Amino acid sequence: MSNELFDSYVRGVIDGEIVVGRWVRLAVERHVSDVEKQGTNEFPYTFDPHKASQAIDAFPAMFRHTVGAYADKPFELTPWQAYIVGSLWGWRDDRGLRRFNRCYVTLGRKNGKSTLAAGIAILMAAFDGEQQAQVYCGATKLDQAKIIFQECHRMIGASPFLREQFDRRVVRIIHDKTNSYIQALGSDKSWDGLNPSCVILDELHAFKELHRNFLDTITTGSASRLQPLRFTITTAGATNSHIWIEEETLAKQLLEGKYEEERYLAYIAQLDDDDDLFEESNWYKSMPNLGISVSPEYIREQATEGKTSKIAENKFKRYFANQMVSPNEAAIDLTKWDSCEGELCDWNGADVVTCGIDAGGRNDLGAIAYCARFPDGENEDGERQYRYEVITKAYMDSDTSRNLKEMPFLQFIDSGELEVVPYVHNSFYEEIKNELPKMNGRQVGFDPWSTQQLAEQLDQEGFQCIMVQQSRHKLHEPTTLLIDLVEKRKIKHNGNRILRWCVGNMVLSIDNANRIMPDKKNSAEKIDCAAATIIALKLASLAPERPRGPMFIS
Repeated sequence: MSNELFDSYVRGVIDGEIVVGRWVRLAVERHVSDVEKQGTNEFPYTFDPHKASQAIDAFPAMFRHTVGAYADKPFELTPWQAYIVGSLWGWRDDRGLRRFNRCYVTLGRKNGKSTLAAGIAILMAAFDGEQQAQVYCGATKLDQAKIIFQECHRMIGASPFLREQFDRRVVRIIHDKTNSYIQALGSDKSWDGLNPSCVILDELHAFKELHRNFLDTITTGSASRLQPLRFTITTAGATNSHIWIEEETLAKQLLEGKYEEERYLAYIAQLDDDDDLFEESNWYKSMPNLGISVSPEYIREQATEGKTSKIAENKFKRYFANQMVSPNEAAIDLTKWDSCEGELCDWNGADVVTCGIDAGGRNDLGAIAYCARFPDGENEDGERQYRYEVITKAYMDSDTSRNLKEMPFLQFIDSGELEVVPYVHNSFYEEIKNELPKMNGRQVGFDPWSTQQLAEQLDQEGFQCIMVQQSRHKLHEPTTLLIDLVEKRKIKHNGNRILRWCVGNMVLSIDNANRIMPDKKNSAEKIDCAAATIIALKLASLAPERPRGPMFIS
């Protein structure tokens, strides 16, 4: 059965019966080519179907699923998993040792990477013929590394046979017979003197340059091991995930034949560059467990959400199509922004009016934004909906070192949309003190880094000053809201050109948790008016609802 599972996967990929992307096809073609030339002087490796079968059969014989719908059921490898396990244990060198000492596996989320890695970790700790094996689960943070470690813990606990073999402790899982162990390691601690027989690297895309020493430490200490293994699993990264890009590039060059390394196994499951992200028939290329560990209904929901905005599209592209994204994507299509221009309403009818400040530095723009919220009916659940309107004002210090006779500043000054003033903070103070009360507004959002003193002055004038730090934690929701409002044309502006310029300059800085905040492409392209708008929008969106219905006073 196990050999048939492996062989049928190879045949299915080669014959086109199994939907795969370019890189998986190249990986399987490499296997077929290697089988044809195995055992020659030029290629001293052979494929042992019996060894492959033993390893594949070990999974349902020893392991149980521990989470979800398959919990407590035997771990029957899916075809792609059987291909990986069969390749790792089936290919042997002329000494009879495992051929591959490095394996790179990348595919979409929830496709069984971590579960497979846990099973491999257990095999490497106790059943690979290695005395005093050291198996490390490594990640940028210990909590991430513990995901696979804890899955090992649960797998062993679910198997009567394995429970007798291992001593499960909080920090280590120990195999007494061989004096081997499994341990989780995070880069937040210094590690020296390691002698790993196996390293499982989780989510390589999260590794940054500051983690390189940690990587070197845990992957370069295996010289004394006869058949060590570095097993890397990850989903796609971003264009600033440099360590991941290095590995991904190397793996693709290997599959293309541009890089020769016979002891490196690569499996890259992703949509091809010209594929439609939202065409369901393509999803099997990046999610080979679709319909098994990944619910098609769930992916359809994610695809529907992915069509709503650039942020949602990038999320789907990265985590489910398993393709690289840029951490700095254009936030708003200016054509859509322009479609939101129109005559503003009387703000006396607004539900709430708020103010946001982005002060910048001496050579930056200083910006104030006012945001008005208007009731806009109810949704099907009876929840009140809103639309918004915004106005911005921009300032520049007169002692700036910028050449204000250059474009675009010259046109903004000539049109009166940019005011050059002796001291921007004084202008902020006078503007807000005089104008915000006329709009029945009193909330002012500010960044403490540059406007703490101004906030204290406004507080003395009776305004409610609210600190809004420039971080993804604070700005993710209002930035997402602004983009969504533009997409749905639920926000209106008066066509201010400097605000339009700032919106056009705004890109999205995205972290590994998919949180966003506004950013600029370079120091010359300002986003201050857009940033002030997001701060004001944050306060307006969080303001409590006005009471509805008649009021009775007894």
